[in-house]
Parts: sequence; structure tokens; C-alpha cells
Amino acid sequence: MGCSNSSLTKEEKEAKKRTREIELILKRHKVKIERETKILLLGAGESGKSTIFKQMKFLQDGQFDSKDQEQVKLSIPRNCVSQMQLLVIAAEKIGIPIEHEDLASQIKKIKSCDSLTPEISKIINDLWHDPGIQQVYQFRDKKFQLNDSAEYFFTNVMRFSEENYQPTPDDILRVRVKTIGIEEAEFTVKGLHFVMVDVGGQRNERRKWIHSFEGVTSVLFCCSLIGFDQTLREDSSVNRLEEAFSIFSEICSSPWFAKASVILFLNKKDLFKKKIEENDLSIVFPEYQGGKDYQKASKFIEDKFLAISSQSNQPTRHIYAFKTCAISTKNIDRVFKCVVDTALSNVLEELDMV
Repeated sequence: MGCSNSSLTKEEKEAKKRTREIELILKRHKVKIERETKILLLGAGESGKSTIFKQMKFLQDGQFDSKDQEQVKLSIPRNCVSQMQLLVIAAEKIGIPIEHEDLASQIKKIKSCDSLTPEISKIINDLWHDPGIQQVYQFRDKKFQLNDSAEYFFTNVMRFSEENYQPTPDDILRVRVKTIGIEEAEFTVKGLHFVMVDVGGQRNERRKWIHSFEGVTSVLFCCSLIGFDQTLREDSSVNRLEEAFSIFSEICSSPWFAKASVILFLNKKDLFKKKIEENDLSIVFPEYQGGKDYQKASKFIEDKFLAISSQSNQPTRHIYAFKTCAISTKNIDRVFKCVVDTALSNVLEELDMV
């Protein structure tokens, strides 16, 4: 068990070493740990934390349940239609002509969509290949907001209207479904019983977090790296990354989490690698001088989070930071094994066994 990959990060190498030490301790003392480890998933909206939650359920069960499948079947049509409507409206506002004006007019008239007919799928597919739509798509984040997975769903839209369509794991992981309320998942790893709690990240959902704080062993905070030039959907005056910094500061200083370990997932690293090639962090953070370099840019953001922790009322607490891609099952599996070892290590420390 543990993290095994030739491209391990420094943190993952340290965790792998720690895994071997922990396993030796457990073997030597013949320990069976009978306690629950509660992990609270926190982060701003669209940070990818709910995708990580879905990944954990998939890794535990080897499949998604029927509830997930049915939810996706309803969400995909809404995602496809609403995202294309946003592109059409953005084209009008920016002043970019669309060749298929008749199709643009048809898609705008759709008020609700719970299933994709072949006709609707073809309209979306034809619009997606329209030169005007492709041009306006390049203005996302700068002029308007679009889901990160929009391109994936436009590319696969014809498949979704097939008669015997069944969602694939990729479909389920990529579909945008806003978390409302609180969801829990239970699983056992290395003899440790975990309860993972996912709560809504939008501002109006965060007031519900308070009910999930009791007995938290670890806080897994998820931040979207690509949010550095994006604003909140609920408040266009607030930068998404600045919002993440603000929430993280509250978490690090909260008495509720005084004894909890804090794990930081710097998520959407795959999209960040592409984005940083065209956008310099200095447009938002003038003090940044690393240019369009992925390693330097991601390290800059990580250091900002670590600085927030060091300035909190618990400055000595260690923050376990990982760069993640929530839609990659392999990546999340590897990283979460490191998270498990961290939780297990904390348990052993409490038992005075390390």
C-alpha cells in the first residue's frame, strides 16, 4: 500500500516512507484501531471537492451507485443546454457573429431540458463546431463563466442522446452538480474506518458547515488552482482564489479544528498547466515573478496558503499539501493513500505509539 509511482512528489515520497514506518509499528504492537476518522471536505464552490467525494465512493465500491447514475442522466442535458446558451448569449454581447443563427435562436428558446433528443444533441453539436462559437469560447473566464467540463460534454453530446445511453465513470465525474446540503460516505482503509463529509461550497451553503464540525479528525480543503483569474458566480466582484484564501484562514483559526489535521488539495492541476502558459499570475498578484512557469506558479499559490496557516492562532500546525486532478482516479487514489497514512499517523501519536 502507500504511494507508488516513479513521478512521486516530495510530499508523496515522505508519505510512502511514513507508510512503511506505520505498518511496522502496527505489526510490532499487533494493533487493531477501533475508532472512526471523520474527514470534512471544505472549499469554495467549483473547487472540485464534490468530484473528489465521488472518486472516493468509486474507489471504495469499484462502481457508482444507481443514484449517481440517475442524477447524471438528468444533469447532463441541463449542463449541455445551459452551457451552450451561455456561449450563444456571450457571442451576442461580445459581438461575434454565429453562422448558424437559426440554431442559436432555437437553443435559446429551450427553458428546461431533462433529456437530450437526437435533434437537440445535433443542434448543440453543430453550434459547437461553429467558428463563431469556437471564437467566443476563447473568452471564457475573461468575459463570462463556463463550467470547466463544458468542452467534454459538447464533444460527447451525440453519445448522450443514444437510445441505450448509460453514463460512464468519466461522465459522472465531470458533470457539474451543485452540492446542496450535506453528504456522507463511509469506507475502511488499512483497518481505519473513515467517514467523509461533503458540504456545499457556495456562500449560502456554508452556514450548514457548523453542523458537520463535531468530531472532525481531518479537514480536507480543496482549492481550484485555475481560480486565480475567475470570480465567484454569486459575487462577480470577488476573486475565486482570494475567496479560497479567506475560507482557509477561517479554517486555520477556527477552534473547531484546533486538533484536526489540515490537508490542502491544490486541484485542477491539469487545467492550470494549460492556463498558466497563456496567463501570468502577476496580473492578479503583482509580487509574483515566476512568469508562465507551472512549477513556480503552483508553488507560489501553495506558499500563500502555508503563510496563511503560519499567521493563524495555530502557527505550528503542519499543512499537508498535494497538487491534484480530481477527475483522475489514479491520481486521487495515489494521493488519498498518503492522506490515509497521515490520519493513521495522527491516531498512533494520540495512542503514544510513535
